Amino acid sequence: MGSKNRFMILSATFLCLSLHFPSQTEAGAELVSKVCKYSQNYQSCVQTLKSDPQTLSAPNGKAIAEKALEIARKESVDASDFFTGLVGTNPASKTVLEQCASNFKEAVQFLNLSGLEGGTASLDVHYALDEAESCESALSSGHVQIDSASARIQKWKTVYDAAQATVVFLEN
Repeated sequence: MGSKNRFMILSATFLCLSLHFPSQTEAGAELVSKVCKYSQNYQSCVQTLKSDPQTLSAPNGKAIAEKALEIARKESVDASDFFTGLVGTNPASKTVLEQCASNFKEAVQFLNLSGLEGGTASLDVHYALDEAESCESALSSGHVQIDSASARIQKWKTVYDAAQATVVFLEN
């Protein structure tokens, strides 16, 4: 058999296999789609999870959940830093803004999968949402109205929703 025939046979075999077995990226996209059915906002969940290229190569739901929770932890740290930064530009609201920074710093500890073994992961993740809501309450009761703060909390909630969806997916 000539090298030309061998090449044709190998090419045909590769083509056939690639048609029968989806790529890891396609499998990851399908898994993201299944996970996001558990979210409050399907489209934003998909967008959030796909924002990290490693998510689409995740081999299973647990790996996607770990990545989603990593994204949520990073967003919590960024939100905490954001509120700390606002203190300097809004000294009259210092106490409230420091509380918000602390709330988001505390949210980080709840955004993990350790509760899966004990069956409390979705509750643990929900405690992170409680921290964000505590910040919103502090802003409201302190009569602090900063548009960028509200936008930052909403951005955090979008990322939280994707993380929550992954945990619920794993628990079901």
